[in-house]
Amino acid sequence: MEQLDQSQAPILNALQSYLAIDQAAFYMPGHKRGNCIDPQLDELLGSNIFKLDLPELPGLEDTIAQAETLAAAAYGAKQTRFLVNGSTIGVQAIVLATCQPGDKILVGRNCHRSVISALILSGARPIYLPTSYNTEFDLDLGVSIHTLKQALAKHSDARAILITSPNYFGVGAELKEMVAIAHAHHLPVLVDEAHGAHLHFHPDLPIDAIAAGADLVVQSTHKMATSLTQSSILHCGNSLNEYGLELEAIDAAINLLQSTSPSILLLASLDAARRQMATTGHKLLDRTIELANQARSQIDHILNLRTIPASITANFDPTRLTVMLDRLALTGFDADQILLDSLDAVAEMPTLSQLVFAFSIGNRNDDVDKLVRSLQVLSDQYSQSRSMDQSALESKQDLMIQILTKLPRSPLTPREAFFAKSKRVRLNTAIGKISTELAYAYPPGIPILCPGEEITKAAIEFLRLLKSSGGVINGCSDPELEMIMVIA
Repeated sequence: MEQLDQSQAPILNALQSYLAIDQAAFYMPGHKRGNCIDPQLDELLGSNIFKLDLPELPGLEDTIAQAETLAAAAYGAKQTRFLVNGSTIGVQAIVLATCQPGDKILVGRNCHRSVISALILSGARPIYLPTSYNTEFDLDLGVSIHTLKQALAKHSDARAILITSPNYFGVGAELKEMVAIAHAHHLPVLVDEAHGAHLHFHPDLPIDAIAAGADLVVQSTHKMATSLTQSSILHCGNSLNEYGLELEAIDAAINLLQSTSPSILLLASLDAARRQMATTGHKLLDRTIELANQARSQIDHILNLRTIPASITANFDPTRLTVMLDRLALTGFDADQILLDSLDAVAEMPTLSQLVFAFSIGNRNDDVDKLVRSLQVLSDQYSQSRSMDQSALESKQDLMIQILTKLPRSPLTPREAFFAKSKRVRLNTAIGKISTELAYAYPPGIPILCPGEEITKAAIEFLRLLKSSGGVINGCSDPELEMIMVIA
């Protein structure tokens, strides 16, 4: 393959040239390159952002294709597509391009809610795969090789496999072996790698999905690289066509889902983030990994705090730091609010017993200082003789095991349930009924109830436990969780 100059950024260069153009704008958007903007917004953002908020003018469209080619080369992909509606539509697109209505797709139960929406859109029938669970650290370990082999033996007619790797806690799948197993069954491997846009650029990080041989991969470049929020990337693997996948089908799915008015600002940020990672990513990630390790070491010396060790699995991302709060007299939800309201560090995600912190190339030394100081305050104030409600934590762990490993019946596909006639019933009378709703805690967005599934006692108890402990449950039509929609 021809070696491309990764120092180039064609979209950025084209935008730079447009700054000097002073023509009368009779094209959209309506602010006409910043000529009529709310004064407060103009002062806050500056004028250039509006001057460069352009439609697909002549010269810009070609640069997008050039930037995507550079991104494919940087990540080792066959083809790459830029996304401006987030990884959600990337996940939806790869499922739509792979599965027809009724096709079976093997899906890890720890999937993101976007996978469920992809199943609703495609009509595919999910075969949910149970995941392993570590009770000591309240940690989902993902789908095991053994589980995958069992599923393939039972569902030889599956069309594809969809794996989430790494997950919100930095736990990666055994991708290389999984890909080899799937390809031996002539099945394509789809990977939701939303949290792994940085992995390719440093040898001390887990192997990225494209390098592992996956066929379709979606990455949230804004999460762990430096593009703007809502910008993501879809990669096509180098063996794409060997497993019944066509680039034309992928492009058709993207065109079906993606905005017809893509923001050139988002696209330019993807172009810039790719250049940054391709040219300086290794050096920047050296520092990121060092900072995360420093923080982990210092936090482990704070009274009644501990972190999930990077040695927890062979495929752990050390830039994701999870602090266990189970020995303090407060929940992760309480701690998250205290950090936000009165201390100097803000977490990425709370759970009942944890706070998750995402380190990236944007973090600095003083960020670590602020984080450690803030957690020291929590320890000083909440290291009482009574730790957090252990019965609640034990209940959560028991329920997590049931939800992730003892999967309910799914008599309907998510699409069938979504369009079925439904009725509203009280949550405490819903056990055994078939849900038409999706219920999930966000973050991380892992479904607790899926459309088409039988509602279990464990799912109801888990929803109530999270809500009563301060967690946020999304997806249900009744935010109070007193009622739920089921098949009529």
